[in-house]
Amino acid sequence: MTHHNKEGTVSKALDFLASPPFLYGLLLALLLLCVAGTLLPKIDIYHSLLFTALLGLLGINLTLCTWQRQIHAWLYGKGQAPRDGVLLTRGVRLRLDVLLTHLAVLTILIGGMLSAILGLHGSLPLSVGESKNMTEGPQGFRLPFSVKLEDFGIEYYDSGLHSLTVTSRREGWSEKFDVQPGATALLRAGAIQIKVLEYFPDFIIDNQGPATRSSAPQNPALHLEITDREGSEKHWAFARFPDFHGEAKSRYQVSYEPAFGKIKQFHSQVAIIQGGWVAVRRAIEVNQPLRWGGYTLYQAGYDPENPQYSSLLVSRDPGVPLVYAGFLLLTVGLTWTFLRRKK
Repeated sequence: MTHHNKEGTVSKALDFLASPPFLYGLLLALLLLCVAGTLLPKIDIYHSLLFTALLGLLGINLTLCTWQRQIHAWLYGKGQAPRDGVLLTRGVRLRLDVLLTHLAVLTILIGGMLSAILGLHGSLPLSVGESKNMTEGPQGFRLPFSVKLEDFGIEYYDSGLHSLTVTSRREGWSEKFDVQPGATALLRAGAIQIKVLEYFPDFIIDNQGPATRSSAPQNPALHLEITDREGSEKHWAFARFPDFHGEAKSRYQVSYEPAFGKIKQFHSQVAIIQGGWVAVRRAIEVNQPLRWGGYTLYQAGYDPENPQYSSLLVSRDPGVPLVYAGFLLLTVGLTWTFLRRKK
């Protein structure tokens, strides 16, 4: 094969890589993989070699297209000063807004490929008081620091209503009703009044007496006052200890079914330990991750049966700054194009 033929073959190959049909084929393949990644979440398609290779080919297509259709002409002529965002050389128009948009997409692709190739993702399950520096999962990796879970808490929206069932030990009747803390319920045509004096989401007894350990309903309890024609008596109702009915001489038996509100927020209080010292203490919430040493720690999950357990997600995405910069350039390029067309 002669040197001229080799150049012709290379030129045809480059033309094919820069062609719209090749671009459409790449986009279709990427679309199908994205659909497969959504339908098959257990398969990590977005970090697969095939997905990364297609992104690389898309970057090559965009680079060659930009080179052949715009920049190449500038290497063979003397350009004029830019006017209205357009450069002219030998009659060839070079639109700076289009060039900026192409550069933005390339920057996003490069950032995405960096994260796909060099990125790390793993889970970090912890119990209160425990510290780890090794993540779990397919990409399990060691952190250059340790993460200690110092505390974990769950906040709930107050549902407002609590379900009580009151049974008369003497007369045998039973009645079920809903009541709010601080409110008074009337039973038996108003002959009996039941007032909720206090609500304890997580009941404990400390040196000061009855108290709540946290806002999470781990051990819900109600302090009640029941009043009838014979007088008033205080009564405790425990959701997790339904067989505890207070004193045997009590005239009433009360069972309590708490209406838990929806979870409002859950958070982990962690300490980053580096070199044997606590480098930082921070609370991690669902929308407030902790970034340290190039890694990001997210609040990922919890165990409703174990209030001392928290699951963190640890990731390292070196391409994220490039992706953000690319989207900023893309916004500028598209805005520039829109303003030019309005003129």
